[in-house]
Amino acid sequence: MKYIIFPFIIFSFSVYGEGPKVQVSEIGKNIYVHTSYKLLKDGYFPSNGLVIETEEGAVLVDTAWGEEQTFELLSWVSKNLKKPVIAAIITHFHEDRAGGIEVLKKENIPTYAGIRTIAILKKEKKSLPEKTLKDKEPLVFGKTKIETLFIGAGHSEDNLVVWLSESKILFGGCLVKSIEANDIGNTKDADLKEWPKTIRKLEKTFPQISILVPGHQSWGGRESLKRTLELLEVPK
Repeated sequence: MKYIIFPFIIFSFSVYGEGPKVQVSEIGKNIYVHTSYKLLKDGYFPSNGLVIETEEGAVLVDTAWGEEQTFELLSWVSKNLKKPVIAAIITHFHEDRAGGIEVLKKENIPTYAGIRTIAILKKEKKSLPEKTLKDKEPLVFGKTKIETLFIGAGHSEDNLVVWLSESKILFGGCLVKSIEANDIGNTKDADLKEWPKTIRKLEKTFPQISILVPGHQSWGGRESLKRTLELLEVPK
């Protein structure tokens, strides 16, 4: 797995001792990528989210992949940042994004998600986030502004992106593929017609991106948008 991070700091930890350890990598001032794993047919596959340190506490973008690794992530925040997790933003309904909601609920950590995500989770009888996000809604924690946006359907009908304007870091989630991706991935819930259109909207909405973090594999810059279109076989 390749990383583009500044400065280069990786923290690894595992409570359970089986499989790869959860990793936390610093990519900017008070901004980290958390990476958890799931064993798929071809081996362990990574999933990325964010930890954003604010004056009030830490904000998660997506849970880790399942409850056990989400518990590990909370342990890392407590031990290393020495601040409480005060909120979590869920970018869509799949397990790699929302699989740890119940752990957050037990810790009384408020969770945010778009109306589409909440509707799907409710239909599937899964744990529900408490707070509903509009299609474009800024959240402010202390002096830290976190913008959540629904640009359009793609990997799923509910996928959100998260923009940190001060650092120009975009969390594209599973809507955006890593430059190292060899295929478009899971399309079970995808809207393949709208997906390219949504990526084009992302390109126009965020002309200046310092770091773009996809839902899986390595992060980098705007080249991930181009790679996503290539994998969708969109002609130039």
